[in-house]
Formats: sequence, structure tokens, C-alpha cells
Amino acid sequence: MNIKTRYISLPALGLALLILTGCEAAEQSAQELFDETVEKTTEAARELVNETLADAMEQMNETIDGVQDDVDRTLGKPEKEEPQTEQEADEPILTEKARTHEA
Repeated sequence: MNIKTRYISLPALGLALLILTGCEAAEQSAQELFDETVEKTTEAARELVNETLADAMEQMNETIDGVQDDVDRTLGKPEKEEPQTEQEADEPILTEKARTHEA
């Protein structure tokens, strides 16, 4: 009987070792998957926060600009005219210089 038990014990021990090795590989794979998921989720959350903050800042800037325009109108200040190009911005200066040279 001792021999039969030994022959049965060796395959059972081998099977247990194989199962434990499989469990360790499964645990390692699950840990890698978990780490990857955490990393991707964190990156997605950062992108979402950045987009939300950018949108909020843009909306706040527009609101501030509107309030500033309202205050300027209330105080009777003329509205700001922004030149379209650098050349257009320089034209009044050149015209003024031409006038002073003609006079």
C-alpha cells in the first residue's frame, strides 16, 4: 500500500504544483491588467479635467469681457476697435506722419 500511495502522491503533487503555478500566472496577469486600467483611467480623468477647466476658463473670460464692455459703455468710453492686421494698425501712424510733413 505504501507504494500505491507514493505513486498517487507524486502525480497529485505535480498537479498541485501546476495549479499553483497557473494561479500565480493568473494573479500576475490580473495585477498587470489592473495597473493598466488604473493608468488609462487616470489619464482619461486628467484629460477630462483639463478640458473642463479650459472650457470654464474660456467661459469666464467671455463673461469678464462682457462685463468690462458693459462697464465701459456705462462710463461712456468708446468701444475698442481692434485692427485686423499689423499693416492696418500702422496706417494711422503713417497718415499722421504724412500730415505733419505736408504742413
